[in-house]
Amino acid sequence: MAYEIPKTVLGRTGLTVTRLGIGGAYRESTDGYPRALDCGVNYVDTARVYRDGEDEKVIGKAIRGRRHELIIATKTPKRDAAGARSDLETSLRSLDTDYIDIYQLHHLNTQPERHQALGPGGAIETAQKAREEGLVRFIGVTGHDWAQIQQAVATGLFDTVLCWYNCAMKDPEDTVFPEARKQRTGVVIMNASRNDQLFGGADAPAPEQFYRYVLSHDVVNVTIMGLRDIERFSRVANALSERETLTPQERADMEAYGSRMRQEGKL
Repeated sequence: MAYEIPKTVLGRTGLTVTRLGIGGAYRESTDGYPRALDCGVNYVDTARVYRDGEDEKVIGKAIRGRRHELIIATKTPKRDAAGARSDLETSLRSLDTDYIDIYQLHHLNTQPERHQALGPGGAIETAQKAREEGLVRFIGVTGHDWAQIQQAVATGLFDTVLCWYNCAMKDPEDTVFPEARKQRTGVVIMNASRNDQLFGGADAPAPEQFYRYVLSHDVVNVTIMGLRDIERFSRVANALSERETLTPQERADMEAYGSRMRQEGKL
């Protein structure tokens, strides 16, 4: 069942995306993808390294016949131009597509990695050349170290950024987000529920509240959710179609819960 999931423009890309997207890495077969896509989402994120490359192949099969409806993002962990080019060609074959909407440099978590990837002969050269060739539409960066990702976004080279953010991990509000706003970089959020670790506490909010929380920040465009639980994904998609943001009191309640979970070492 397709829900009326709200859409937005993904930063300076101009792409219209649903505010909920699918995160890869959690399905060993196409099972689950049709139902998730039928919820009405149009953003799908994967990576060359997820499940040793098998994830892209599964998603390639899952999107056949509906590729034209979707925004497909994948990633390379390679820091050199030649390695990134090899990864790109493999990703195109595995995803069974002629182009990738958003090609991301994966987990640029350290300064040496960033300098290599963005320097002469680095992976960024491959991404830029592929964009000129029409193999890639936009270029993104991802990572887990907010300060390092802030530095990457500050270069102005990236159209999108993917990072952690949730009610317990608010660090991007003072690092990545201000820079993304300055550069008009599209913001995609992973770990809205910290790999489900924020679910299940005795007084845990409903699952959809974690996704509403991140979408309530005005710099955030999309939040992705892995398909660990198709029923839960469908529930969140339905809930976001009814309401995508929180009231100020709900936001305060979420932050109190997140702070407690972080202090207790639950993350």
